[in-house]
Amino acid sequence: MNKRFERGNVTLGFVLLLFALGMLILSGLQQQLSHQKFLVASEVGFLKQYASAVSAQSWGSQLSWQPQQSWHCQQQTENGWKACVRMQEKNEAVMAAFGIVSGQKTPLILWEWGTLVNSRWSAVPHGWLDFCPFDEVTRCQLPQ
Repeated sequence: MNKRFERGNVTLGFVLLLFALGMLILSGLQQQLSHQKFLVASEVGFLKQYASAVSAQSWGSQLSWQPQQSWHCQQQTENGWKACVRMQEKNEAVMAAFGIVSGQKTPLILWEWGTLVNSRWSAVPHGWLDFCPFDEVTRCQLPQ
C-alpha cells in the first residue's frame, strides 16, 4: 500500500468520535433543559395560583358575611375570585378562598380562621391553615 493514501484516517476517525461524543452530550443537555423548563412552568403556575388565592382572600375579608352553619360563598367573576365562609361555634368562622387561573385544573385553596362580628370578617392572629380544618371530608367541600 501506498503510505501517501493512508494519512489522515486516524485523524478522521478521531474527529468522528468527537462529533459523536458532542452529540451525546448535547442530547443529555437537551433532556435536562426540557425537565428544567417543565419545573419552571410548574412553579410559575403555582405562584399564579397562590397570588390569585391571596387576592381572593383579601377581597373576601372586605365583604359583608351572613353567619351560617353551612358554606356561604361570594364570587367576583372579573378576576375569578371566590371566597367562602362557614360559621363554627360562638363567633368563630373559617374562610376558604381561591382564584381561578387558566390552565390549572384544581385551584389552590387558602384556609384561615377568623371571627364574624356584625357581619364583618376579622382574621385571628396566626389563623392561617395549610389544609381544611374539618375532620369530615364533606364539610371541606365548597359549593360550586
